[in-house]
Amino acid sequence: MLNTVTGIGGELLIIVLKFVTRTVFIRTLGKAYLGINGLFADILSMLSLAELGVDMAITYQLYKPLAEHDDRRVRILLKFYKQAYRVIGAVILLLGVALIPLLPVLIRDYDSLAALNINAVLIFMMFLMRSVSSYWFFAYRSTIMVATQKRYVLSIAGYFITIVSNAAQILVLTLYKNFIIYTATVLFFSILTSLVYAVIAKRYYPQYFIKEEGRLGKEEIRGLFKDCGAVFLHRVNGVVLKATDNIVLSSFLGLTMVGLYSNYLLFYTTIQQLLGQVYRSVRASMGNLFVEADISRVFKMFKVMNFITVILFGTAGVGVTVCADELISVWVSDSYVIAQPFALLVGIETYLMGLVNNVYQIRNVSGVFRRMWYRPLVGIVINIVVSVGLVQVIGIYGVIIGTIVTLLTTNIAMDVHVVYKYSFKEYKPEIDYYLTNGLYLLVTAAVCLADRWICSRVYIGHGWLSVIVHVIIVSVSVPAVFILVFWKTESCQYLIRLLRNFLGKLKKKLHGRSKSTK
Repeated sequence: MLNTVTGIGGELLIIVLKFVTRTVFIRTLGKAYLGINGLFADILSMLSLAELGVDMAITYQLYKPLAEHDDRRVRILLKFYKQAYRVIGAVILLLGVALIPLLPVLIRDYDSLAALNINAVLIFMMFLMRSVSSYWFFAYRSTIMVATQKRYVLSIAGYFITIVSNAAQILVLTLYKNFIIYTATVLFFSILTSLVYAVIAKRYYPQYFIKEEGRLGKEEIRGLFKDCGAVFLHRVNGVVLKATDNIVLSSFLGLTMVGLYSNYLLFYTTIQQLLGQVYRSVRASMGNLFVEADISRVFKMFKVMNFITVILFGTAGVGVTVCADELISVWVSDSYVIAQPFALLVGIETYLMGLVNNVYQIRNVSGVFRRMWYRPLVGIVINIVVSVGLVQVIGIYGVIIGTIVTLLTTNIAMDVHVVYKYSFKEYKPEIDYYLTNGLYLLVTAAVCLADRWICSRVYIGHGWLSVIVHVIIVSVSVPAVFILVFWKTESCQYLIRLLRNFLGKLKKKLHGRSKSTK
């Protein structure tokens, strides 16, 4: 709960800051710069696949020695992690440099960039160094904070850096209106964040960062690489789902369409970052649960997390569907709005991605990396074929439909099978998941229709005030309906008890502090 509250609370602050920074970016630089910013970010996210899933595999290996207080084993794992990250950083650098000659192919209107004074190669190299620095500047150390459920400490430090970083970006954009100086500012604060996280980790756990002569055996390394290979394929699938969207759009429709799409993508990524804090916060807890508890207890917590997921991502998906077009229109202008059903498709994608997050997390913390390892490859093929095929027929809508089809046919269907068969050891049949979530989906769709009808008739034409009112309507209605409809279910009652317990403890602590102050 502490990890979740600090994570979401700080993330809300970051959302506001990013929103302000993006507004200044659009006003000072425009659509072309917005498009190239999104395109290069996605290219580098694809290069980061060279990380091969080492972090996830190592984190899983850390749960047991940490629970058993085996400091030497922890040091050996972190030593391997450090060495692996040095190699990964070098590989990403080489791959990035090799991509430079292909930039004219990836950017349809590459020749027009010179007229805008955009040095694509220089900007790409700065993006590349930002990615490489995350592996070379002690990034491996922060893993120990995650595995020991101390992520909230890093979150708090990160929020302070983010405040300063966004203030610096806004200042640079306002004073210089120069994309290169802006990118250099982002690079500087990215390196600073990695260094600060490294210092914090060492101060909390100095015993894990002293010199260690031991090393992993050949069999252990072989096993780790097998796990890494499986995680790598899943990461490829995850990156391809989003990173190729901008590349496909840039290749077929141009940078202007990438810029328009990036505003809707901002909603999606913001929601993922905000609500993803819930999963990142409980990851170590769920990992420990798999080590210490029986399957019935783990399955119960999975169902609770599934219920929480549907409420959170259901609210987010309905919010995007109902409010995204209006928000963009008020925020920048009508010229940045993509006609419906684009917002509806992004809303559906947001909802489905929540279900994927929950199932994928259980798959990872239970260590079943290698089961159905080919699933990501199937997903990649489906996503590219459907997206490229449809974008030439129905334009930008085809890219989102490609992602939705992939999520349904691979990420959800296949991962649910793996989790129920291997993680839960067939404790319950798979049909239990589909029946439960089918009912959840019907309720979400009904609330979405109702909210769309209400918001189209209530408080229209008042600018930002209309947007705020409509967001409040969605934010209240979806959770309220779910709690009312599913009040008697075990998952809902557990969630209510959890919240009451947390609020009770918080009230006691605050009451105790007020007494001591008196």
